[in-house]
Formats: sequence, structure tokens, C-alpha cells
Amino acid sequence: MIKVLLVEDQHLFRDGVESILEHTDDIQVIGAADNGEIAIKEISHKNPDVVLMDIHMPDMDGIKTTKFIKDNYPDMKVVLLTSTAEDDQVITGINFGADGFLIKALYADQLVDSIRMAYRGEVVFSGEVARLLAKRIRELTMDKKQIFAMGLERMGYKFSRREIDIAYLLMENYTNQQIAKKLFLGEGTVKNYISEIYNKLDIHNRTKAVAYFNHIFQKKD
Repeated sequence: MIKVLLVEDQHLFRDGVESILEHTDDIQVIGAADNGEIAIKEISHKNPDVVLMDIHMPDMDGIKTTKFIKDNYPDMKVVLLTSTAEDDQVITGINFGADGFLIKALYADQLVDSIRMAYRGEVVFSGEVARLLAKRIRELTMDKKQIFAMGLERMGYKFSRREIDIAYLLMENYTNQQIAKKLFLGEGTVKNYISEIYNKLDIHNRTKAVAYFNHIFQKKD
């Protein structure tokens, strides 16, 4: 039997989760807490296998509580819950040893499966968190121009390598003269490339094109 401690200050959500877990044959809710301080007291004498915990709580939040649990009970599994995936919180939670990070808007069977997987030693992430982590990994392994090129491709644009070079420099607010110097091209050649880029975008204004490129880059995830 997998013993679970629920740590959640929103009682309606907590009751809903508890009701879901009561209908399983292999998971038992052994206690509940409103914040991290209460959770630590519960852990000390109930020894749960998995702590299912909201990241946002008063007094002592889920991140600080995760660190305490992992420092003092390294084998205990901690799965964090949040309404939205925020980069810093996810990365910090993982760095502190969280065994999972789930978005609250998940299906009941996904929650149950995630608890079982965490208990078996697997690290579990819901879709939005997995996408966030994939984005961060890409940012670590790809330079800005590669990420920009990937964004163009996702938007359906077929740019040549040279067009990507020039479009990226446009986004970086290079002048035609600066682009020509950096890429060892004539200014007339650069102007021809920019005209072709405008045609592909169906935008014939430099300011609007630069703004659109920045929009694509910001949507790189």
C-alpha cells in the first residue's frame, strides 16, 4: 500500500484529490496538512511514502518544504502541484529533489499513475512542465539564432540559411550596412535578401518585420 500525505491549503481541491485516491486499491491517504510546517510534523510520525504537495502555501511553501524533506528524509518521494508552470519554481523544485511536478488541471487517472510512478522511483512531469523543461534544455544546447530558426520553421516559413542569418540580424536591429559588413556581402545583396524576406512574411515594413521576428522568438517554447 502506498501511503500518501496530502499538503494543500485549498480544502475543496484537497477533498477532491482524497476522494479520487480513496477509490484505488493500492493508495491510502494517511493524513493532510494546510502548509509545510504542519506537513513536517505529520511526516515525523506518519512516515508517508509519497508527499503530494501544493507549491503555493502560506507560512512555508512547497519549495522550502521539499528541501526540508529531502534533507531529512531523502528516500521519501515528493510530488509538487501547481496551477501554472513557472520556470524558476519548476527548476528550483527539481534542484531541491522533487520527484515530480504536476499541473493541477490533470485527469484523475494521470494523478493516480503519477503517484505510483513516483513511488517506484520515477520522476513524473505533466505535459506543460515537460514542455517547459524541454524549452530550457534547448536554450542550454542551442544558440539564439538556432532557436530563432526553429521558431520560423514552426510558423511555417521556409527560409534559406542566408535569409535566416539576415533575418536574425534584422531582429537584433542591425542596419543594412552592419549586416553587409558582418556577413561579407554587398549592401545591394543584403537589400535583395531583405526584400525576399519581406515577401515571405507578407510584411513590407522594417519596423513591423522586426517586431514580428521578436514575437516569433518570444514564442520559441
